[in-house]
Amino acid sequence: MTIEFHTQYGKVPELLVNAIRKEVLAISRINKKISRAEVLLKEVLNINVAENKLCEIKLDIFGENIAVRSRTENFEQSAKEVIKKLKGLVMKQVKKQVSHQTLSSIKIKEF
Repeated sequence: MTIEFHTQYGKVPELLVNAIRKEVLAISRINKKISRAEVLLKEVLNINVAENKLCEIKLDIFGENIAVRSRTENFEQSAKEVIKKLKGLVMKQVKKQVSHQTLSSIKIKEF
């Protein structure tokens, strides 16, 4: 899996980037079909200062894409919210895939 980060130089601590990388890898273990993650950490200048730190994570999953975005007063909080939402969406998607596989793998034999 490829994880791509887009950040503003000097605005995002390396410790946060590493924490996000770790969480994205944990999400990729939930669904093995995730091929790529794109993380955007950006300070939006033309809006309220209390909500100007943006975190967006896009996941490329074979056949589908998921994108979640959050804007709060700091990058850490934005990242936490996005990761929490992503985990929920990926878990829901995996459950849906499992139920479809279960239904499609049943064979009925007539005697």
